[in-house]
This record gives sequence, structure tokens and C-alpha cells, in this order.
Amino acid sequence: MEVVLLAIFFPLIASILSLFSTSEKFKAWVVTAGTFASALIATYLFLNASPGVYGWDWIRAIGARIEVRLDGLSLPMGALVAWLVAAISLYSVRYMEGDYRPGWYWFFFGFFASSMLVIVYAENLWFLLVGWEGVGIASWALIGHWYRDEFEYWVGREERVAGVPYWWTPSKAGLRAILTVRFGDAFFLVAIALFYALAGTVSLTGLKASEALRALGVAPLLFFALGPLTKSAQFPFHEWLLTAMTGPTSVSALIHAATMVKAGVYVLIVTTPIFLLVRGAELYFLVVMSLGVVTALAATLIALTAMEFKLVLAGSTAANLGIIAAAAGAAGLLGLHEERLLSTLLFFAFLHIVGHAVSKASLFMGFGAVIHEAGTRFIGEVGRLWRYMKITGAAMALSMLSLVGIPPFVGYVTKDLALENVFEAGHAYHIELLVPVLYLLLFITPIYGLRLLGLTFVHGKEPEEVHEAPALMWIPYTALAVATLALGAYFAVAVKFPLTEALVAVLAGFLTGFVLYIWLPGFRSEVLSPLWNFLYRRFYLPILYDGVLPLLYTWFAKFIYVVFDKGLFDGLYHNVLPGAFDVLSRFARRLITGDINIYVLYGMVGILITLLLLLL
Repeated sequence: MEVVLLAIFFPLIASILSLFSTSEKFKAWVVTAGTFASALIATYLFLNASPGVYGWDWIRAIGARIEVRLDGLSLPMGALVAWLVAAISLYSVRYMEGDYRPGWYWFFFGFFASSMLVIVYAENLWFLLVGWEGVGIASWALIGHWYRDEFEYWVGREERVAGVPYWWTPSKAGLRAILTVRFGDAFFLVAIALFYALAGTVSLTGLKASEALRALGVAPLLFFALGPLTKSAQFPFHEWLLTAMTGPTSVSALIHAATMVKAGVYVLIVTTPIFLLVRGAELYFLVVMSLGVVTALAATLIALTAMEFKLVLAGSTAANLGIIAAAAGAAGLLGLHEERLLSTLLFFAFLHIVGHAVSKASLFMGFGAVIHEAGTRFIGEVGRLWRYMKITGAAMALSMLSLVGIPPFVGYVTKDLALENVFEAGHAYHIELLVPVLYLLLFITPIYGLRLLGLTFVHGKEPEEVHEAPALMWIPYTALAVATLALGAYFAVAVKFPLTEALVAVLAGFLTGFVLYIWLPGFRSEVLSPLWNFLYRRFYLPILYDGVLPLLYTWFAKFIYVVFDKGLFDGLYHNVLPGAFDVLSRFARRLITGDINIYVLYGMVGILITLLLLLL
């Protein structure tokens, strides 16, 4: 137990130590050392720990225990998260050098890492909730890290669509993120309380064995799902993730590869066996799978038309999170009929967390180096970088091939296994629309990947002064890029190397993307421009989120103010009650005449009333 806690809290301890020095280098290296210590311990646990549940009582009155779970999901997930955090921390040492807010960054970096590891290892939902809220706070702090809101850190350009600002500053994006996830977290907390009230426990093992939980019904399950769905940016909650690109690129890599969004899909996976026998589970799993598929397609289309380096990668993250969520929901649907297959199906969904995380961490750090060296975040403002950044270009090519699902990279193996769940569930439940949607998704994915590579490294505007990134930056993302090939080979041998008809759609998309963006310098069509604008504007959903909903909220707040605050409370306490007392006091003043005979009469009437009351 103590070893697990060291793995979890080493980054947090290091981040607290960083506060006791004003030296930027001390802060950077002490937190980096803490993350590497955590990674080494997590690796030791992965290789040597005995599976089981360990813990002790925390708040006995509500059954809150600090419990950790070591099993086939938490052990590899812990090692994955810890090593990715360590790699990103090493990259950050140089990337964040000279930043005007190092204390803030390095404290919340370590806090973020420890919070995510709490979620990974937690067996008890009360303990998990500590990490859950921790990553929410840390994400707000790091997304809005550059609080001065300089233009170079925005998402979008200074323009309005239907009167709504289509740009997002760091401070606005941080607020957007925390408000979105807090909406889901409110329902998530209610669901946990319902589980405890009904089952008397919130231990994952205890809930799985609880007979009382079976009669719960679908509504609490959907309440619970809102937490992971908002955290993992599933449609229609995906917008916060796209505008989270205002944070430092190292933060984007942290959120998109190792923490926060992966917490959502991870919790969906580990809780699937618990909900399998709950009444209404079929509808719950169907909702999760459907939202995952919608998210994957919508985010892929956004990535295809985005004009910012990190926004393309953000759309890709949302798309892959959708695939993982869909695979978890599909595993639940199939497990309702073949429970013996459930662990294998969930493992397939989990593997894509690994495949996507390694690729995406490398890509974010690599394109962060591009932004750092080229001085722009927009695609098209700089190009032909292969001549100047050969190491970065090669690393990005490897990582992108993995991300878009080209064999034999790890992304191909894990994505195909995850989508196999969804294809099988679609056949089993006769969801005819699912197959063409998934094929369209697989076809488009390589196109946006090659578009980003082609317009950055092969074609485009010749840069003036660009150099290869410093070694401290390119070593982490190059190592991860090589790992995508090594892991692909390992999974192909140790797990499964699928060759399915889905590969035809992937290769067709790859060929299309290669012709349009590698061989040719891009594709433009006036006929398709309305569709392109629709997708580039992200289906115009920001108008709803940043225009309509705030307006409705403002109107509702004014209604509450006028009707209840001004009308009811101010009216009651400032008008009605003072008026009533004024009338009463005037009546009372009329009774006080100064005539002693009248006062004696009042006394006699009072005595008579008292006697009558006693007699009655």
C-alpha cells in the first residue's frame, strides 16, 4: 500500500517542495525528478505487484476508505500515465524556460499528475472523487496559465459569427473547461451518493457484488455517466477540449495524452462490469456507444478543417476519446449476452487509451516545438519545415502514422481492436447506420493527419529563421514516436494483429490524403466552401454555447432577480412587513391617549378576558 501511495504522491510532494524556492530551475527539476520517481515506482508495481485491494478507513461515518486497486487495468494505466507525465515534464523544463509564471505552472503540474494517479489506482469512489476534482481544478489552472491573454495564446482569430466572439483567451477557456466538467460532476456526485444509499458501499468490488444495485434503474447510471462524458469531452460537451489549447503545449499534451480526458474513458471502462446487471443497463450502454460514435465523427470533421496546429490535434483527441467511449459502451452491450467475453472486450477498449496516448503525447510536444520555433500557431503561415527540423519532422511522421491507424504502428492495432467492439455491437443490435459512419470516420482520419504533415513539413511558406528544437525537447517526443512502432510490433505479437476490411477504408483515406497534401500542395474547391465553413466553424455550436446559453442564463437570472429578489424578498421585507408594522404602530398609538380612566378600562377588560380564558 505504501509503495502505491509513493507512486501516486511523489509528483505532488515535489510540487509542494518547488514552492520553497524562487529558482525557476529548481522548481522545474524537482518536479521532474518527482515525476520520474513516480514512473519508476509505477513500473515496479506493474512488474511485481500482486493483484488485490489494499486500504484503510478514512471517514468511517460515510464509509469512505482510502483504497487502491491493483489489477490488469490499473497497473498498466498507472505506468503509462506516470511515464507520459515524466516525459512531458522533461520537455517542459526547456519549453517553459523563462515563463512569467513558473511557480504556478510547476505546482499545478505535479498536483495534476498525482490527482490523475489517484483516479487510476482508486478502488473506492470517495477516494476517486478526490482525484476527480483535483484534475478539474488543475486543468482550470493550467489551461488559463497565461492569464494575461496575449493574442499568441488564443484559440481562433479576432472575429465574430452571428455577433458571438469566435476567439477564446486562456482565462475564458479555463473558465469554459471548469464550468463544463462541473456540470457533469454535479450529477456524478449525486449518482455516487445514490450508490452508497442503496448499496451501503462505494467500493468498486463491493458495488459489483451488490444485489441491491441491480434494481437501481437507468437514470442514476446516466447521472453517473455525465461525469466521465463531460470529462472526456464527448458530444455535446466536446467544445471545452477544443478551446483548452490556450494553455502551454506541454499542458495540452498532459491533458490530451495522460490525464483529465483519459480519466473519463478510463472510469467508463472500469465501471462497466458493475453496471452490467443493473436494470436499464442496455439503454445506458447504448447511449454511451452512440455518443462515442457521434463524438468521433464530429471531431474528425473538425480536425479536417481546423487551421491551427493544436486545434487539429485537439479534434483528433476528441475523436479517439469517442472511439474509446464507443468501445466501452459496445463491450457492455455485448457483455449483456456473453459476460465471459466482457474482460477481453474491455481490454480492447483500454488498449486504445495506450495507443492513442503515446502517439498524441509525441504529436503535441512535437508541434509545440514547431510553434515554439516558427512563432505561429496557424497552419499555412509557415511550411517546408522538413529542411530545418528533420528530427521533429521524422518523429511527427511516425507518430501521425500511428495516430491515423496505419499498420504496423500501435495506433492501428489498438484502434482496430476498439472499433471491432463497435462493429460487433452494431451487428448484434442491427444498427445499420453504424457501419457506414465508422467507414467514413476511418477514411477521413488519415486525410487530416497527412494534411497537417503536408502543410507543415512539405509544402507552404518558406520560413525565415527556424532551427531544430533543443535536445531536451526533441528527445521525449522522438522516443515516444519510436515507441509507437515498437509497441505496435509488441501488440501484434502478444495481443492480436487484426487485418480487417476496415483497413481498406484507412488505406483509401491515406492514399487520398497523400495525393492531396503530400504530392499536391492542398485541395481547394469553391463548390465545397459552404461545407468547409460549416465544419471550420465547428457546426456553429459555439454560437449556442457562448451566445444563446449565456443569454438564456442572463435572462433567467434577471427573472429570478425581479420576481424573487426584488418582488418576493425585497417586497416582503422592505415593503409588506414594514407596511404592516407601520399600520400596527399607528393603531397602537391611537390606543395610547394619556387618559388614566382609559388605561383602567384596558386593565379591567384584560382581567375579564383572562378570567374567561381560565373558565373555558
